[in-house]
Amino acid sequence: MTQALNIIEQAQHSYLKIHQGLSIEQLNNIPEGFKNNLIWNYAHIVSALQMLCYGRSGLSLRVDDTFVHTYKVGTKPEGFVDETTYAIYQTYAAESIAKLKEDYASGYFAQFKPFTTSTGFEINDVETAIMYVIQHHGMHLGYSMAIKKLVL
Repeated sequence: MTQALNIIEQAQHSYLKIHQGLSIEQLNNIPEGFKNNLIWNYAHIVSALQMLCYGRSGLSLRVDDTFVHTYKVGTKPEGFVDETTYAIYQTYAAESIAKLKEDYASGYFAQFKPFTTSTGFEINDVETAIMYVIQHHGMHLGYSMAIKKLVL
């Protein structure tokens, strides 16, 4: 699992590389044909990690509950995210993966409520959830790469 957690961490760094050099306006821009923007995709992957690993395990979320529910599945950008708030999101991303590594190593995830994703992927334990997070991060990374081309 260590390698899987490192992949998630690297994927989160990849989002920041995509965001590099863009203005806060560009990060908030929703291009024609899309339902969200670069900030939403970044915040969503952090929210999804929390819901998939902690929420499904019946544990307290490791970042602000309001943030997680603002960016969970089925949401969309609700307004302009300023630079200060975006910086908070970056902190949430870094802290959440560090805490996930620590919590997993300590055996924190003793319980898990199995479920099937909307795409039919069965997740029966936290290890599978972590593997699914990798796929989910990659999918939204692809969306983010496409959005970046359109906001430049």
